[in-house]
Amino acid sequence: MPRSSPHAASVERLLRDAAGPMSAAEVAEALAHTGIGIATVYRLLGRGAEEGRYVAVEMPHGPARYEPADRPHHHHFACTACEAVYDVPGCTGNLKKLVPEGFTLDAHEILLTGRCADCSAGSKL
Repeated sequence: MPRSSPHAASVERLLRDAAGPMSAAEVAEALAHTGIGIATVYRLLGRGAEEGRYVAVEMPHGPARYEPADRPHHHHFACTACEAVYDVPGCTGNLKKLVPEGFTLDAHEILLTGRCADCSAGSKL
């Protein structure tokens, strides 16, 4: 088992406690008080993804976000106003019935978009 540095432990704790996947910039900003630099964050996230501890959640219009790989299957909600990304627990069910005949489904990812509760409340002024 690889030795864990204090910075690696801080990144791990932050991702485990987050409401959803985080970008490298968000991780660096949240941990700035520890003295961690953005290059170290990118290195730790990349290494964690290579080792299977984190998964990269690809966003269509922004940087990848990372979360622990051992979380149960779930999807994501991306706020179009503040750009926060949240976990959506569970799954809608058997998506294999949506796959055209003769195709094989290996995996799926559903990304819901809209305004989060905070941004929705702010737009009702």
